[in-house]
Amino acid sequence: MKKYLLSYLSMLLCMQTMAQQVTLNKQRHFPKSVPAGNYSGITWLGGERYAVVNDKAPTAGFHLMTISTDSLTGSILEIRADSFVTSNHPNRDEEGICYVPKANTVFVSGEVDGQILEYRLDGQLTGRRLNIPPIFNTARGNGGFEALTYNAATHRFWTTTENTLKADGQKPNITRKIPNLLRLQSFDDNLQPCEQYRYQTDSPSVEGKKGKNTLGVSGLAALDDGRIVVLEREVFRAEKNIGSFVHVKLYMVNPTLQQGDDFLQKHLVAEFSTKINLTNRSFANYEGICVGPRLSDGRQMLVLIADSQNQYRGYLKDWFKTIVFADTH
Repeated sequence: MKKYLLSYLSMLLCMQTMAQQVTLNKQRHFPKSVPAGNYSGITWLGGERYAVVNDKAPTAGFHLMTISTDSLTGSILEIRADSFVTSNHPNRDEEGICYVPKANTVFVSGEVDGQILEYRLDGQLTGRRLNIPPIFNTARGNGGFEALTYNAATHRFWTTTENTLKADGQKPNITRKIPNLLRLQSFDDNLQPCEQYRYQTDSPSVEGKKGKNTLGVSGLAALDDGRIVVLEREVFRAEKNIGSFVHVKLYMVNPTLQQGDDFLQKHLVAEFSTKINLTNRSFANYEGICVGPRLSDGRQMLVLIADSQNQYRGYLKDWFKTIVFADTH
């Protein structure tokens, strides 16, 4: 017990130090080189190459993009959409994507079929998929596998649903101010289910009962030491758009320190809000996150991508953002 207590106290100290060393770079959009889309997930392929899924693309597949960042600050310099590769199968409402370097393939999660399938980098299916535990068959429509990540050092895939499974209770909404109760599920390199942990989101922050409110986990980013960055995102849509906002919180969890069946201990790394009002149209529904390259000083970069709903009514933009932190764990 003493050993676990010391480990836990050490993690708290590291988290407090890291929280003081987080940099949130300015979000940017590139209308001339990135077409309007419904970008919902992103993964780093190495160098300046990334793969991005679009949940309303005509067919199943993903975009290949070039993202250039400043090696000193992590700020985004330029983004270019290079191509779209596809299997020519129907779109599965692709939400999450992760890259497996050893196989040089990506896995993509779909909310329509609740499956996580493997694709070659030319967009063709390999025929392999993660072996999803049956409990996830109770995922809600439009509340399934949005988050997906893989780490080559730990040999683990991680995913979770956006909202509480039907088998586990109700989900939050504008009138029901409760948290999501989620299952963080891992898979090994043989694509078989391994560890499963309980995760509780925050409750909605919106006061009142008008408008629409969505809250859940839309992304995960697995680090080399076994920790995971969890992207919690709350979206409030006002009845006439003005006053709408997105509140993003990035939490760190460490499943390797977990004991028993309690919810994972989570620690806030960063948070920020975007909105629409009479003078501000920064509203960005961040759905995807991935681990990017390290900066020249060793700090870790995270890359976030927003879903503009095809630049909805001219209000929204295809935003990208980077967050940098000193990985002192």
